[in-house]
Amino acid sequence: MKRWFQDRLGRSGDSPTRALEGAVIGDLDGPTAIVDRYGRIGAIDGGWWVEWGVGAADRWRVAHDEVAVRQSRVADAPVYETWMRVPSGDVVQRVASANDGLGRVLVLDFENLSADAVAVAVAGRVAGTATVSGDPDAVVLDGIEWIRGERPAGGVTAVVGDPWPVVVAGPDTARVEAAGDEAAGALVLALPHRQRVQVHVLLEGDFPVRSVTPDDISSGWRTLTAGALSIEVPDADLGEAWDRILPDLIVHAGSDDPRVAAEAAVALDVAGLHDEADRARATVVAAAESGALSGADAVAGLRALASRDLLAGRESGLAELAGALVAVAGSALDAETLHQVARALEAAAPDAAADARSAAERVSGRFSLSSPTAEAASRVLALVVDAPDAAAIDLLPEVPEAWLGQPVDVRSCGTVNGRVSFSVRWHGARPAVLWERLGGSDAVELRCPGLDPEWSSLERSGEALLAERPPRG
Repeated sequence: MKRWFQDRLGRSGDSPTRALEGAVIGDLDGPTAIVDRYGRIGAIDGGWWVEWGVGAADRWRVAHDEVAVRQSRVADAPVYETWMRVPSGDVVQRVASANDGLGRVLVLDFENLSADAVAVAVAGRVAGTATVSGDPDAVVLDGIEWIRGERPAGGVTAVVGDPWPVVVAGPDTARVEAAGDEAAGALVLALPHRQRVQVHVLLEGDFPVRSVTPDDISSGWRTLTAGALSIEVPDADLGEAWDRILPDLIVHAGSDDPRVAAEAAVALDVAGLHDEADRARATVVAAAESGALSGADAVAGLRALASRDLLAGRESGLAELAGALVAVAGSALDAETLHQVARALEAAAPDAAADARSAAERVSGRFSLSSPTAEAASRVLALVVDAPDAAAIDLLPEVPEAWLGQPVDVRSCGTVNGRVSFSVRWHGARPAVLWERLGGSDAVELRCPGLDPEWSSLERSGEALLAERPPRG
């Protein structure tokens, strides 16, 4: 596949200058772009960015210069919609990453919910030196089609610098070209009342043959995560956060950064998405084989490989790679990681497991997550299930006061002792816990210290009425 737009800066020697701040979107092959709160989309490395604006009857509105812009996430997927207010309603921009196996594009879908016809402009801008040309069919960057509308545009522009004055003044309908630092090109498309129009931004390979909508893409993400760990707790924000974190972890599993990928792999194993986690581990192994891992990367890689053995129940190759990864990790190693490695190696390589336990006695420090997404996942998971050792699982290790008297449902949470599901229901001041555990040893103690520190069970499934715990208020 052509990765021209993805690696343009690395080959040209230009330095990124315009990286946006916002949410990462992507697909199963990894992150593709950043979407800011105005609906601007930018390359991860800042090499290019795409802006949008709407021409209404009274004036042009450029999204990132407007106050009346609001944004939301679509159905918890890495799909975002940005609403811009115009005199008779709203124009909505939705953006997602699409990948049909032959090419990757950003799909920008515009819907006119106002009572009047408008014009929509999409402007692509480049950091560094480039040649931008265009005609009503597409904006072309250094000879390759970059931005294409689903129908011919009513206007096109190519300039060096800010394209919006030319867009507002009325762009040309003939072929245009500009070359220099921060070259830009824009397409302007008519958007009648209550209609939609799509614009594609090429990232890699070729433009798709079949068009998909951001709604289609969002539906695909829901299908992908349908059987994964689900968390329903009294804190609605926390439950919703997990629903958003899960697709983001899948995106990060495709990251080119081995540490980000490795950290995503562990959380995805907990969620039961082992195939997605394996994509991340492939990145770690490839980086290890090429000698491209830092010490911190190697530690994260050890944890990701151990996770495959302990949580996915699949052979990871840790026994073959552990020695090399430990050597690269060096002083970055921590005791917790070494204990995980020892546990994973116990059956296949007991001598290596013993070495790992011995090394754990000589190191200090703690493992720190570098990815905000993995860190957020860790915080959520720590509230619902903990497996402190090979002999116990703690449900609800700590229960916030606000949760007392409220139902809790956790489905298919992965631990080193199998996958566990449980619910909490209340009978007056007494909580009842219902549980089921699949896999792992028979001799595992189930506990619920946040609700009743005295209760435990060795049964794989069952229900129990716990000690009285007066609900809040």
